[in-house]
Amino acid sequence: MHAHAVFPLLCCFLFPREIRTAPAAAHSPALRDALERARVLADKISKDVPAAYAEGSTLDLPQQTGDLQMMAAALHIPPAPVLKPLSQHFDMDTCVSRMAEGVRMFQGLLGVLSTRLGGLDGLRADLRDLLAQIAKVQEAARPGGAETDRDRDRDRWAGMAAGLHGDYEAQAAAQLTLTQLRSFAHDVIRSLRAIAAHRTLAR
Repeated sequence: MHAHAVFPLLCCFLFPREIRTAPAAAHSPALRDALERARVLADKISKDVPAAYAEGSTLDLPQQTGDLQMMAAALHIPPAPVLKPLSQHFDMDTCVSRMAEGVRMFQGLLGVLSTRLGGLDGLRADLRDLLAQIAKVQEAARPGGAETDRDRDRDRWAGMAAGLHGDYEAQAAAQLTLTQLRSFAHDVIRSLRAIAAHRTLAR
């Protein structure tokens, strides 16, 4: 190898250039605040579910997952939206939209159940506040991107309402809904923490 070719290679090994990477963008104060407020509300919902569960139903439902799924289908209780770990195919926008969709779903379910059972008003109020905070997360992360359509699921719960013929159906629906709500709240908490930690998603 010629000397004029060797010298640049030696310089690369002996005097490596300093490589500087751009720091990850930090979340805005508005986004951090909205994420934390939403997390606190989701945590409160999770902790308040057992009390509402105890007040709303005295049934001893089967514990087999298949039996519970069949019962939920018979009572027209849909599964909650799935919140996956953040990735290239499940980004922040998708995650937050799924959260909002799930909160609206549980608002509708508890709205139907509250016509038959007591003890659900506190959870309904917290869900309303959580949805407002999720809208603030959307707006802070993507200005102009918050969802405003609050009435698109207005008639979605007619099937469930029609299936609540007696106390047994109402109490079973309450147990199934509240169990699912608590699990969804845990998923929301994990997702909010992941978003808060995933600095590169912020603009």
